[in-house]
Amino acid sequence: MIAFCLDSGKIAGYYSLLWQDNHQCELNNLCVLPEYRHEGIGAALLHDAFDRAKKEECKKINIGIVEENQILRKWYENQGFFHIGTKKFDFFPFTCGYMEKGL
Repeated sequence: MIAFCLDSGKIAGYYSLLWQDNHQCELNNLCVLPEYRHEGIGAALLHDAFDRAKKEECKKINIGIVEENQILRKWYENQGFFHIGTKKFDFFPFTCGYMEKGL
């Protein structure tokens, strides 16, 4: 499932949801173009993802982030996500952080 936000016909941001087992889903690719950031679009997209996930009877939403991006981590924590762990992969120059939120 993919959703996006338009501004005068131009995509300003988007996200995708991947349905998983056990009434869970994974939020991927939540993105807002730089010229549209800090206007609440990311939060609106995130809350839209919550609503869509709930309609599909998801009980938990999972995300992966770049662990070193503390600003992003804090933003997700402010949206109700909890940090649950990290994993370092040899093929990435960063550490993967994992977060989840009950719906």
